[in-house]
Amino acid sequence: MISLSGRQALAAMLALAQQRRGRFVPVRRLSRMIGASPHTLARIMLRLTAAGLTDALRGPGGGVRLARPAHEITLFEVVQEIDGPEVLNRCVLGLGTCDESEPCPLHLIWYPCRQQFRQLLTETTLADLIHRPSTLNQPKVPCT
Repeated sequence: MISLSGRQALAAMLALAQQRRGRFVPVRRLSRMIGASPHTLARIMLRLTAAGLTDALRGPGGGVRLARPAHEITLFEVVQEIDGPEVLNRCVLGLGTCDESEPCPLHLIWYPCRQQFRQLLTETTLADLIHRPSTLNQPKVPCT
């Protein structure tokens, strides 16, 4: 599933999305806002900056900010940048081989949930979480 670093990246991006547009936030302050280690968050933000999701400015008044408007950044982009392109294709039990030809014991149960989760992450932007947290699309069918 999503790693701790992936969850911290989402929290940091959401905190940045809530700031006034264009304002740089020091990584140390951002780390306090989300309850993460400044060192760990600095590494996460470097990756997000390299991916073009955030801008960084060194020196006094520097920090990080969103590189694009919050409505243009999906949750999946953030998670994928930290956890890799196969983030939602990994076995939920952590087994090496898990696919249609060699399913793990949870594969058939997890597969529909994974598809719904992928859809949620790809269709939800940072702005959606800020402006409409209670109106996000709910799964039409429980993933059981």
